[in-house]
Amino acid sequence: MKKQSRRRGFSILEMLIALAISVALLTATMMALRASFETYRRSAERVSANVSGRLVVERAQMMIRGGVDFLPLPTGPTDAVLESDYLSIQAADGTWTTLRWNQLNESLDWEDGVDSWPMMAGVTQNVSGQVIPQKPFRLTYRDGRWLTHATIDLVVFPDGIVETDLDIEDVPEMRFVGSAMPRRVAWGE
Repeated sequence: MKKQSRRRGFSILEMLIALAISVALLTATMMALRASFETYRRSAERVSANVSGRLVVERAQMMIRGGVDFLPLPTGPTDAVLESDYLSIQAADGTWTTLRWNQLNESLDWEDGVDSWPMMAGVTQNVSGQVIPQKPFRLTYRDGRWLTHATIDLVVFPDGIVETDLDIEDVPEMRFVGSAMPRRVAWGE
């Protein structure tokens, strides 16, 4: 009669196969988790930039509506439309505030007297397909002196976008456009 041997454990070959399968499964899980985190990060940055852009445009519109005087002025009394990198607004209390596009830092800066700080980063003003950046402020004047209408057109890229191997497409710019007229014009004063 033949003697039967008992196996007490796994062979080295079985252990190596199990280890290889485990490594493959863990690698796939980690790659999927990384892709999920990267997608979440990009999505959160776009949402943040979207909310910030809308708030900046709405704040600028509010300031224009309440403004009593504006700069820059056109060069002549017959010039009706002016495109500019900045917009200075005098409030009813006499204080001046300037919104200025800083091309070097790619930001929209708030200047209040002697202080200045960036309101929004990632403001490039480079529209896809254009070589020359567009001006963020389009101002319409009457009689070369009185602002009748202002349009804010910001071209923004979300902050912190870093290209990775997982990126399938380029992140497009976001555009925030708003327009306003001073209350004195709207109410016929």
